[in-house]
Amino acid sequence: GVREKGSLPLQVIALLAPFIHGSWAIVLPSYFDSCAARDHSTMTAAAVNSSLDGMPSSWFGLLNSVCVELSFLLAVGLFWCFCHIFGVRLDGFKLRVVPASTKPKPAWSPGPYQGKASPPKDAVRSESAALARAGRKPAVRPAAGSSSGRGEASVDLLSPTREQLCDGAWVVAAMQQLCRTQVQRSLELYREALRAGLDVGALKPAESAELFMGLVTSAIRLNQPREALKMLRECRQKSSGVTSALLASATRMCTSKQFFKECLEIYDFVAEDEALVVDDRSVWSCLIFCAVEAREPHRCIAFFDRLKAFGTPSQKDFGNMIRYASFKGDWQMSLSIIEEMHEASVEVDNVVYNTSLATCVSANEMDKARILLEEMERSEGIADVITYNTLAKGYAKMGYLKKCFELFDHMKARRIVPSQVTYGILLDCCINDKQMDKALEVFNNMKEQGCAMNTVLYTTLIKGFARVEQVDRAMEVYQQMRSDDLHGVTPDVITFSILIKANCDAGRLEKALGLLDGMMELHLCPDEVIFNNLLGGCIRDANHILAKRLYHSMVEGGIRPSNATFSILIRLFTSCRQLDEAVEFLKTQPAARRIVPEPRLYLQLAQACLRDRQGKRAAEVFKLMLEQAPPTAAMIGSLLSTCAKLNLLSTGAELLAAAADASMRVDARDA
Repeated sequence: GVREKGSLPLQVIALLAPFIHGSWAIVLPSYFDSCAARDHSTMTAAAVNSSLDGMPSSWFGLLNSVCVELSFLLAVGLFWCFCHIFGVRLDGFKLRVVPASTKPKPAWSPGPYQGKASPPKDAVRSESAALARAGRKPAVRPAAGSSSGRGEASVDLLSPTREQLCDGAWVVAAMQQLCRTQVQRSLELYREALRAGLDVGALKPAESAELFMGLVTSAIRLNQPREALKMLRECRQKSSGVTSALLASATRMCTSKQFFKECLEIYDFVAEDEALVVDDRSVWSCLIFCAVEAREPHRCIAFFDRLKAFGTPSQKDFGNMIRYASFKGDWQMSLSIIEEMHEASVEVDNVVYNTSLATCVSANEMDKARILLEEMERSEGIADVITYNTLAKGYAKMGYLKKCFELFDHMKARRIVPSQVTYGILLDCCINDKQMDKALEVFNNMKEQGCAMNTVLYTTLIKGFARVEQVDRAMEVYQQMRSDDLHGVTPDVITFSILIKANCDAGRLEKALGLLDGMMELHLCPDEVIFNNLLGGCIRDANHILAKRLYHSMVEGGIRPSNATFSILIRLFTSCRQLDEAVEFLKTQPAARRIVPEPRLYLQLAQACLRDRQGKRAAEVFKLMLEQAPPTAAMIGSLLSTCAKLNLLSTGAELLAAAADASMRVDARDA
């Protein structure tokens, strides 16, 4: 009985019990007899007579066998109790503990639900989850009246028979279970059923709706919205069509999974059925949101009108329409939506107000924006620091420095604490108006107020001083910035780029090189712009040796030069009268750095050779240009005109002949 009905541990023990018992019954008595004989030989005669008086050896062996039998039964009982108390079972001849909440339950049978059409959904759901967690194959209960039903027997969903796959009721019941636990398997089962000959058109409308509801939602859960659209097409072809409930489920799930474009495609497909009536307002709400997120705001108006047919839109729906107006740049529509929200008694939060305010500012409607600000200030807690920053950006963009500071004072009067962005806007406004004293006053005021300083604020002030060519004051701000390193404010690549360019333009090449060393100390990698500025600084000092060293450092550092870099170096070589080196550089470096040279480089070098009356070198560079970067007719005309002005007629004739040989177009007037 144990071998047939017991658990696997007991089955194994029961199978081995006869062999173990027989072996012990033969071996152990003999062992004990030998031990007794050995001990008997060592005992005294009196001890032997008192202990073994009248006891034959056969009785002694029988007593040993009984002890072994009782010990074995006790061990089996203790092991059985251990297995059932602590949830230990043999799985593939390996002991493992099964938690009490995940112990597998038997396949469902109608015992507890006798007389009911079906078990409660919670019971079926808990059964499926338990089977899945326990690693057992799930079973499905065939629907009532199914030809595949076998009384109370459960069936295997992993390897169904052809008869089951052709049974629509069985497939629908299986899909309902698989869509909750094994989503991918549900799609596979449906395809297997189609290959086996399932006639979807023969299903009842309710069964068909349940089937495609599970298939579409399963596909979206698996991040396969295209597969969901394919299922919807099959639903239209093979059944009574897509229902409003199916569309609602698909749109809500696509929105939650952020499949915005796919959601709109699903709606466009379903909307081809003009007879379908969408009576779920959540569909239109989701479609408005998807249209905004998918950058198709032109569709919002139609969706919003359909939504309003079901009553007053929600605050989120109005918020999405405000975003639509912002994308479109329609400040009038933005203000009208806020008015509509007031009429519908829908609360207007600061996000809606700030978005509408930004729309007015972007359209340069500063008067409308100020009126909207006054409306916001009439409601407690609506106008925040973002509100005033948005309006200040508009004033700064239009150059209204005075209004910027008036708004700043008004903001502080309303006890709104300025942020780093606020001070940054004021700095930009002062710098654009070249009011550096005012900018420095704002900067110092910000530090006195205890506002946290950052790299952007320091760099903005440095940029302002560099723009008005006050390099010394820019360097002073840089030194303040370096002294503020302990507070986490460090220069970045943009800061160094501005300072290096300012110093190079002012002829302070040594200062610029010192800034480059400072970059290296901060482990910042200079970019092409910084090296180009340094190379440009070498032109003023005519230091082609330093320029070549910088160029090699640039290349060795993995920074790819550009045509602008080549142009600066050619200008440097020609200013230092290093024409041979310039020609050699143009021949080798673009190809070595895998950069396509622009025709202007050859034109620049050829013009420099002509101005130095180096006709042969000019012709050499022109022929190189014909091979590497064919010039335009205007470029050829410019060279010929220079030859004529400098009376280099033979060089001009040589250039014209080379252009003719290369079949280049030349203006007749230049020829």
